[in-house]
Amino acid sequence: MGTRSWLMLVALGVLLLLALDSFYIVNETEKAVLKRFARVEKADIEPGIYPKVPLIDDVVRVDGRLLTHDVPTQSFLTAEKKLLNVDAFVTWRIADVQRYIVSVGAGVNDGLAMERRARELLDPRVNEALRNQFADRTVQEVVAGRGGALPDDALDPTAVSTEELLNGSDEGAPKTTSEAEAEAEAEAADDGGEPTDTAASSLGDETDQREKLMNSVAQEVNAATLEDLGIEVVDVRVKQVDWPDQVRGRVFDRMRAERARDAAEHRARGREDAERIRAAADRQQTQTIAQAYEEAQRLRGAGDARATAIYANAYGKDEEFFRFYRSLQAYRESFDSKEDVLILSPDSEFFQYLKQNRGR
Repeated sequence: MGTRSWLMLVALGVLLLLALDSFYIVNETEKAVLKRFARVEKADIEPGIYPKVPLIDDVVRVDGRLLTHDVPTQSFLTAEKKLLNVDAFVTWRIADVQRYIVSVGAGVNDGLAMERRARELLDPRVNEALRNQFADRTVQEVVAGRGGALPDDALDPTAVSTEELLNGSDEGAPKTTSEAEAEAEAEAADDGGEPTDTAASSLGDETDQREKLMNSVAQEVNAATLEDLGIEVVDVRVKQVDWPDQVRGRVFDRMRAERARDAAEHRARGREDAERIRAAADRQQTQTIAQAYEEAQRLRGAGDARATAIYANAYGKDEEFFRFYRSLQAYRESFDSKEDVLILSPDSEFFQYLKQNRGR
């Protein structure tokens, strides 16, 4: 193959590359801008196929869908100066693609690189908004959505500062949203079996409080990112609120101690009730035995009196027969066993009915 043929192949390849680079495609999930010599010529291009100048125009594509970003866990102080670890996430999308590419891209045409850069720029803004909102709210309001002042002895175990926990405070750990709602439902069930309208209204108010907190954070972040970065923050949500690692162990130890104290109190009450029931049973047993003994003695006395009367009556009818009958009873009882031995005088009256045919 000669030089001319090689030149023709090269020219054909160049023409093919120019033809392929003379148009571009924007998908429905993408947003794009057309740049010419680093200057934006066309922004927010709709999905479709469009022509462009080869080797001069450049197309920058970014993801136009709703995106989610997990914000790294940060520690914030509440209005009571209590330290909490907050894990949140933010949902966002690109609202102004031209501003987004100019401010976030900084000369980079890679959409993924710009997205990573946008997440890095979102983190401090979200954390600042969360810090501001947490600083204006108590632990009760943050965790359970409850507002208003409460007495110290009625505060939820969430109301604990780091210093108090490190010094062995008797406060507790934060309750989750589900735990607070479950407690409200349980209290309503104790009052009437089913959650009352008041309980439902209370839960609705708490949900509104939490919704207000999240909306305030989203609005504050959106106001900053929409103008500076061209990013619309749709929503910011808190996934988890927990104590820092340095105090979490102390919190759990204190919670275990509280549960052990409650268990000991219940056992003490049980022992007290058992002793009271046992004392009442012993008292009832003693009274029953005394009454039975009294009744037995009365019946025995009445029986003995009747027996004595019968004996006296029989003795009065035939004294000789009565003496004979009593002597026979004495003989039977005296000689009941072979080992019985009696030492008596031979002329004793005990044997008078054995010596004579008739007693006198």
